[in-house]
Amino acid sequence: MKIIKVKGAQHERILDPLCAAIGNFDGVHLGHQKLIEECKRHGYKSAVLTFYPHPSVFLKKIPDYKLITPMEHKADIFARMGIDYLIIIEFNEDVARISKDEFIQWMKNLNIKSCVCGYDFTFGRKAEGTILDLSKEFEFYEVKKFIFEDVRVSSTYTRELLSLGNIPKANRLLGRTFSIRGEVIYGSQKGRKIGFPTANIEYKNYYLPGNGVYFVTIFLQQKLYYGMCNIGNNPTFNFSLKKRMEVNVFGLDEDIYGENIEVFFHEKIREERAFASVEELTEQLTRDKKQCYMLSSTMNFTK
Repeated sequence: MKIIKVKGAQHERILDPLCAAIGNFDGVHLGHQKLIEECKRHGYKSAVLTFYPHPSVFLKKIPDYKLITPMEHKADIFARMGIDYLIIIEFNEDVARISKDEFIQWMKNLNIKSCVCGYDFTFGRKAEGTILDLSKEFEFYEVKKFIFEDVRVSSTYTRELLSLGNIPKANRLLGRTFSIRGEVIYGSQKGRKIGFPTANIEYKNYYLPGNGVYFVTIFLQQKLYYGMCNIGNNPTFNFSLKKRMEVNVFGLDEDIYGENIEVFFHEKIREERAFASVEELTEQLTRDKKQCYMLSSTMNFTK
């Protein structure tokens, strides 16, 4: 997959005529996948046209907008789906102000001949452009809303499920196992002292599931491990205003600081809570680990 970065009018020339799926694609859920598969069916090279940073950073004034799939992660998913081109438009205040006609001309300059969008897609200044405008200028394919398990699949609903800790349903809507990638950084090292060493993950701008303990698998150094992950504020020891993501990797007892790992979420075990003593915490972690092992023995989890 070739990645084209567009900044203003500056971008690499694209010789291949393209059919482009257009959108933000946060999560690359089942509805997004339907758009992407459609754009591969029409005789042109396939492309995804998306934006970075997410438009909400500027349009909704959310500078730290959290994502189900940040751009690098998202790009890997697109590549696995067989997309030929990923076109990333740098979204800023100037882009937010361009007219629908300017945006259409931009698409033509990128050699887009055909496009695929969701039924509710809008573009241009104040969302003045609609799919009707695109249908007048390009070969156009509209994808209707995608209903799965009696709900409209959307990034917003997926986030709600993650916040509630309903990981199995979120995974079904995503069509894959939700995961977070990050670097192992130094933490308080309290877990090691009580027999449960944890890897503290720098999760950057990932959207985190709700606070609690989760059964996870961990991809590290080309191996897949079982483990449990705590997300929260550490109410028992070393309270942190910023949410922390800490993973206990089963069967691993070595220094992995600086390593990049990917944590795959499968099921929430319990809510995060404060404990009265170290002993009480240790007893609960022992029960949590036993529950995770029980899940690992009865269910076949893969990446």
